[in-house]
Amino acid sequence: MRISYYFFLLMLLEVFPLAVDGQSLTKQASVTISGEVKTPVELKVEDINKMELTQVTKKDKNQVEHIYSGIELSQLLSTAGVALGKELRGEHLLKYLLIEASDGYQVLFSLAEADPEFVSRKIILAIKKDGSLLPSDEGPFHIIIDGEGRGSRNVRQVTSIKVKFAD
Repeated sequence: MRISYYFFLLMLLEVFPLAVDGQSLTKQASVTISGEVKTPVELKVEDINKMELTQVTKKDKNQVEHIYSGIELSQLLSTAGVALGKELRGEHLLKYLLIEASDGYQVLFSLAEADPEFVSRKIILAIKKDGSLLPSDEGPFHIIIDGEGRGSRNVRQVTSIKVKFAD
């Protein structure tokens, strides 16, 4: 009888953290900005939530419109000291962004694609969808590109943004 009681407690301890992890995972997760930056940055959802959020409306694969809220990628890059605006010229135009997801998925952007002085569309690192934190299959961080027809570069579950020089 005593063994089954301990077994029950052990099983309960194994299952209970899974229920808690779903809620706390978003708060603990972070995204890093590294590489050719002045200051490497690591941000959590709560850090981004304190910043001025921008909204982008995007249709999903079923043509249902959603409103994503997040921080503009250019603002995040500025926080890390990446050359943008008038500084983005010469050798800096050889830089690119490698966006990586938790499952190993990777997408590449030229640095100029993230600079509002070069393009008029917004690229955001979203943390919310329709007013709520992103669901676990999308977030906690999701790259959303305003006005891009295909969704292949809208990276879900982003873990890092690396700034690199093209060879």
